[in-house]
Amino acid sequence: MRMTQNRPAVGLLYNPATPDLVTHAPELVEYIAVMPDRLWFDFGARAVGRRFHRTLGAMEEIRHYAKGRMLAGHGLGMSLPSAIPLDEVFVEAVAAMSADLGGFLWYSEHLSVFLAPRGSVPNAQAGLGLPVVYDEETFEIIRGKLQRLKVALGCPLLLENGSFFTPVPDMDMTEPAFLNRLYAEGLCGTLLDLHNLYVGWRNGGPPPSNYIEELDPDAVVEIHLGGGDDFAGFYMDSHSSLTPPEVWSYAFDYAPRFKRLRAITFEFQETYYERIGVDALVGELNRMHELAACCNTESSAIHAR
Repeated sequence: MRMTQNRPAVGLLYNPATPDLVTHAPELVEYIAVMPDRLWFDFGARAVGRRFHRTLGAMEEIRHYAKGRMLAGHGLGMSLPSAIPLDEVFVEAVAAMSADLGGFLWYSEHLSVFLAPRGSVPNAQAGLGLPVVYDEETFEIIRGKLQRLKVALGCPLLLENGSFFTPVPDMDMTEPAFLNRLYAEGLCGTLLDLHNLYVGWRNGGPPPSNYIEELDPDAVVEIHLGGGDDFAGFYMDSHSSLTPPEVWSYAFDYAPRFKRLRAITFEFQETYYERIGVDALVGELNRMHELAACCNTESSAIHAR
């Protein structure tokens, strides 16, 4: 199905609680982002037989709830800024999943280092996103991986700003300048996670407005919203609550400037679904629609399942 609209779509990052929320408010969810990393078991490069085993019923469930909605892919398993080579088998598995679901409208990854190099498990996670050094060496590492990834997936790519607790001082480029250059060279657009900017500010970083003012507004294709909580003296990007008022303020102030914005996405962890409550989440979706209505984006044909 094709539909043309002059505002971004409102949607969710898919998790096991998403079907229940969509059932409660089907008309409010226009877009779904799926994480291939969460839809399979990875038995490592030394596995006998297939390395990736998809979770039972997951693909059928996503096909059902994606019907009539936009669908994109979102990942963190590639760790594109890492100096270790791109995991080609992982890339092929993501491409196969995209094809099985009819093709992602775009695919996004985090601009963070997640992988710890271990020979037996190529995608061993570091536990959280580590900060990136923004210099020419890192740019060339990411350039090559994005070029390969774009060919493999056959769709536009986005990189998401991370949430960091230990910023690296005295770098050659700021993160928004780095993202601007990636966009200017046609390598990828930006997934702007407004809550991640808030996390950095709460933990001693610069005000989010400074970051957004430096970022090229034409690069932004998707926005993430979400909430966190306090832990051991830090504010965590735990996806455990509704979007904080300050983040909503950034969203309403800046989203209307992003003329290529295609989607506004709310993230929450399924383990917090009952604590947040379905009524509160429906309210969050309604407010996201209010935000989308404020955005007069470039008219484009959008493909929905």
